[in-house]
This record gives sequence, C-alpha cells and structure tokens, in this order.
Amino acid sequence: MASIKGNTKLSQPKNINSGYESASEKLQKKKKQLISDFITGKERSFMERHSRILNNYFIEKFESSIVDPKIDIDKNPYAIIALGGYGREEQCIHSDVDLLFLFEKNVPDEADDIIQEIVYPLWDIGLDVGHSTRSLKECVSISGEDFVILNSVLDARFICGMSILYSELMKQIREKVINGQSNKIINWLVESNLKRHKHFGDSAYLLEPNIKEGEGGLRDYHTMLWIARIKYNIKQPRDLEYFGCLSHGEFQVLKKALSFIWEVRNRLHYIAGRKCDQLYFEYQTELANALKFNKDDSQKQVEKFLGKLHSQMELLKQQCLTFLYEQGYSKKSKQIKRTAIQTIVDGLEVSRDMLNFVSSEAILDSPDLLIKIFEESARLQIPLSSEAKRLLKEFIYLIDDDFRKSSFVLKSFERILLAPSTTVDVLNDMLSTGFLGQFIPEFKNIINRIQFDEYHLYPVARHSLLTVQTIKKFGTPEDKTGDQLYGDLYKELSNKRLLLWAALFHDIGKGEPTGGHSQRGAKIVNDILKKRGFKKSDIETITFLINEHLLLIKTASRRDLNDEETAIACARKIKDIINDLCSSL
Repeated sequence: MASIKGNTKLSQPKNINSGYESASEKLQKKKKQLISDFITGKERSFMERHSRILNNYFIEKFESSIVDPKIDIDKNPYAIIALGGYGREEQCIHSDVDLLFLFEKNVPDEADDIIQEIVYPLWDIGLDVGHSTRSLKECVSISGEDFVILNSVLDARFICGMSILYSELMKQIREKVINGQSNKIINWLVESNLKRHKHFGDSAYLLEPNIKEGEGGLRDYHTMLWIARIKYNIKQPRDLEYFGCLSHGEFQVLKKALSFIWEVRNRLHYIAGRKCDQLYFEYQTELANALKFNKDDSQKQVEKFLGKLHSQMELLKQQCLTFLYEQGYSKKSKQIKRTAIQTIVDGLEVSRDMLNFVSSEAILDSPDLLIKIFEESARLQIPLSSEAKRLLKEFIYLIDDDFRKSSFVLKSFERILLAPSTTVDVLNDMLSTGFLGQFIPEFKNIINRIQFDEYHLYPVARHSLLTVQTIKKFGTPEDKTGDQLYGDLYKELSNKRLLLWAALFHDIGKGEPTGGHSQRGAKIVNDILKKRGFKKSDIETITFLINEHLLLIKTASRRDLNDEETAIACARKIKDIINDLCSSL
C-alpha cells in the first residue's frame, strides 16, 4: 500500500552517535534470525514477529531521541504510526515499511532531523522505508481528497509517541471523511478492484499469477477489510465474522487460504532476494521443494504446489466477489440496479439482485433446486448469494447417482451449457461451489490440476470451462478471435450441445496418470455419457471430438500444409463429423 507521501525536504545526513546505529544493527540481527527460523519451519508467525521487532526499533529510537528536546514535543507532540502492510502487521521479508510522523500542530522544521535520526539507519541496512510528515489537520484533509491515501490511513496502527494523537486522527477520519460519503468511498473501492483485476488478470487462469494484485490475490482480502472498516468500523480481521460479513466457516477457510498465500509470498521474497509478487516460472520448482510437496506418478512436485496455490487463491477470489456484491455497493446504487426481476422456480427467490433458496427445507423437498438455481442464474443473469453458496455446499451430498441420471437434471445442465456467455460465469460458480465435481465425479481429478510446461497457460479444469466460453462467444461482440468465420461456422451447427459437451470434457483424461490423455478422455467420457442415457450416435460424436481434438494442431505443426495428401488425410479422419454436428437434434 502506498504511504502518504510528504513534501518534507530532507537535510543532509549529520553525525549521530553510535547508540542509534546499534539500534539498527540490533534490528538487522533479529530480522536475520527471524528469517532463518521461518525458512527452517521454526517460526509460524513470521509477519507479526517481523512487525514487532520493527516496533521495538521505533520505540527505542523515539525514547532515546536527541532531537525531540529541541522541538519541545510537550507543546507540539507527535506520534509514529504504521501504515499499509506494516500497519496490518503483514510485514513480509522484503515488504516496504510505510510510516506516518503525525504532529498535532504544524510540522516543525526539526522534522527533517527526526527523519534523519530514525529513518536513515534503516535505509543504511537496506530497508525500503516510505515515510511522510503531516500535521493532524493536513492528514485529515488530504485523506478526504485522495482515497488511495485514505486506504493507508484505514490500515494505520499506533507505534509510539502521543497515543491520543493517533486516536484523534482515527476519530476525525471517521467523522470528517467517511461519514457522509461512505457510499462514494465504497463504490470507488469496488471500481478500483475491478480495474486491478482487469490489469493483473484472474489468478485462477494464470500459471504465473501475481499473488498480491491479481484476482484471488492478497489485495482482494485487503479490499474486503477496507470496505468493512468503512461500513462497520471493524478493528480486527476477525470482526468480519462478528459483523456477519462472513460465516464462521467462511472466515476459517479464509484464514487458512491467507496463511498459505502469505507463506508463499514470504518464501518468494526469500528466493528472489527482493520484493517480488509475480510467481515467475523460474521460482516455482524451488518453492515447491521448499514447501515440501512430494511428487508421484501422476503429478510433478511443482504441479501439486501450483494446484494448491490456485485452489487457495480461488477460495479467496470467490469470497471477495461475493463480499463485494453483497457489501460493496451503496444502497443508492443497489436501488438503481434493482428491477422487477423474478424467478419462476418454486423454492427460489430473488433478493438484492441475487438468487437464494427460500429455505433449507425447500432443498430437502426438491433436490433438483441445486441445479435449477444455476439455470435461473444463467437465465436471469444474476449471481448466487453467499447464503445460496453456503447451502449448496451444505447439501451437496444430495447429488447422488439418482440425481446424476435424472433426465430432468441433464436437460437443465444442457440449458446451462448452451446459455449465452454473460458477465455471470455460471459454470465457474458450479465449479467453485463443488457442484460440478459432485455432479460429474470424474471431473474432480482435473480441478486445480496444473501442467508445468510452456504449452499450457491455465489449470486444466479452468481451461476446459474457458474453452466452452470461448466457443459460445464465436460471432458475438465478445469474440476475442476477431474471425467472423468462427461465428459463421458455429451458427450453422444445429447440434451445438455435442460440441460443447466435447469442449467441457476434452482434457478430462489428464486426470489419469498413464497413456495419452485424448484416448483416456474418450474412454472416460464414453462411460459418463452411457450412464446418463445418451444416444449411441451422440456418444460416438462427442468421444470422436475428444479423441481427435489434437488432430489439427498436430497436422499444422508436423505436416506440409501445401501437400494435397495432408488435406485428404484430415478429411478421411474427420469423415462425417460435421454432418453429425449440423444434423437436427
């Protein structure tokens, strides 16, 4: 988090006695030992301990200051306040140290000497320290003008000095900045979050994710905290549960996900030797080894590590998205967005532009509601509420063999599969809630499965869903290929369902350890479709597409495309598959 940048012009370094230098040496020694304990697995609370030894440094420097007597701090007291990650006590190995030197009255000229006395020794030992010197009045004013700065103040934590000054700052920020424009601030946070996601990408779809700024990264969690601080004035992360933003179970899941992501981030800093939040390929194998992931016949060590990381980032992403929808928009904007949206399904209801179950009893009486809620989400283009997702996970056991073989359920799933691609990613919601893996158990083997090579950009299950979405966008304004031919061909298909089933399943064979994945996948899908009562001809078409889904790319990369025999060989292989896809249902 960026600190509040001051405009104080620093004077040249002056001679300061060896006692102050020893404080920084003491800090350096303690930090070195702390890092060693963390890397060897002895220290499980690294960030809090790291923040604490920094606190001790600032307290010692404040108490032994030779500058303070010169500025008469009784008449113009000041406080040293931690901001950003340091304020949240999330101080990673190479994180910035963001500080605010807050004065009750105008910033005195001697503030330069305070900075020199306290901050310079930290620069000398290689710490990246961002600092500002502000008066109380100036800090409140600038926080109201710049919401980026306000975020820093929301994370503020008192270190030493005049504690009442810190309390007064937080009081005035609440009364003069937040009250009266909380909706405006929250909407800005939501929009900023969307822009950040667009810039850094969805970590669930990237093999080199940014574990801080990407979607599913730590900044999603910070956004939740900032909004909760604006709305509820929460003091600690656990207050997310206390104020009902998250259930007890959700908060425990969040804590576990954050713990793993933070460990990865700290070890990434250590391996890179610098502040680094982009998980580049060059660091991934070493990280997997450091985190003690084991390899087996089905997966490499690094693939297991990436699979767990993606699963934890996906959990964080889903919690953040639901939180933003339920907590992150002002009442005014919700009222504008609310229209006469109604569901036609008994047992479901629309509340605050989100779908929910009427009750737990409704699910027990009609288990098919577990899929109907997704179909309604696709039809109405509105998301599921967090409560609906909680109930889905609670009653997931109702998806048994009878449920899977139900023709009613199958038709409902196919309508979802065929539904136009919208901003509400229903298939992804089915995956993240556990529905897809329960409905198609064979799909579980590719969820969070990573292929560590230069050819695959996405985790297998996500890649499969993205393939479905890409095909459905052919010929639409959202078609990123920009090739009208794809759209024209897709429109000609009267049997689109077969193509989309094949797209969904085309890499399902990667969940098994032996043999070619195309052939394995075709066999797995043959069994899946037989159990669900598909016609023999439909099964043959879908399994053919899966078995041969690498045909054209192999032909293009390994054969002479100017050779007539190449085209003839492809035509013989494909035969009448196009006719099958274009035939009537």
